[in-house]
Amino acid sequence: MTYFGMILRTQWAWTRIAVAMLSLVSFLMPAVIWRIGSRGFGGSGTRTLVAAFEMTGPFLSVVAVLGAFVLAALPWIIDNESKHVYALSLPMPWSQFVAMRFGAGALTLLAPALALYLGALAVLAMIEMPPLLRGYPGSLALRFLLALLVAYAASFALQYIAGRRAAIVMLIALLIIGGLSVILWALGAPDVIDSVGTFLFVWPGPFAVFSEPWTLIDV
Repeated sequence: MTYFGMILRTQWAWTRIAVAMLSLVSFLMPAVIWRIGSRGFGGSGTRTLVAAFEMTGPFLSVVAVLGAFVLAALPWIIDNESKHVYALSLPMPWSQFVAMRFGAGALTLLAPALALYLGALAVLAMIEMPPLLRGYPGSLALRFLLALLVAYAASFALQYIAGRRAAIVMLIALLIIGGLSVILWALGAPDVIDSVGTFLFVWPGPFAVFSEPWTLIDV
């Protein structure tokens, strides 16, 4: 077995429960969004379907960020508890091991993306689609996979830079960003916030996938 195969097997052994839970949530998410949206807007017409599935982006973005962070953190935590003996025992440079660990973790993200695709197909099979609307389960699953990869890359980098303090560092960073945003807004400088947001969340920004419109049903 190749070294990457060994690392992939270890990655799966350590994260399979988390991957299974993330896949289950991803599979159920289209049905949950439809149930919440249909109750909120009522009926089953064209406007109801479009309005209901406008919530797809925010819901799946949260799932992607939280799920990716857990999948990036778990192997590092287990490695850290054993003083990284497994990584140091392999005859390869640390940088090569980290690259393979990242690749192995990225491969496991295919499971929740496929689960979302199957869940979207199941929901579309239960909905009577108006003539003007179409379902986009494939593009939705692809966007979700890209969001998972972006969130996983950011979480992975943070984990290997900050170590066991990764969650604390992320929380402090969010608090600082939120506090600075409030201060700048109070000082009448919203342009700075808009510029930073555009740099981060508008293409070709690193997190542009999270700001693009996601939907399962559209024209």
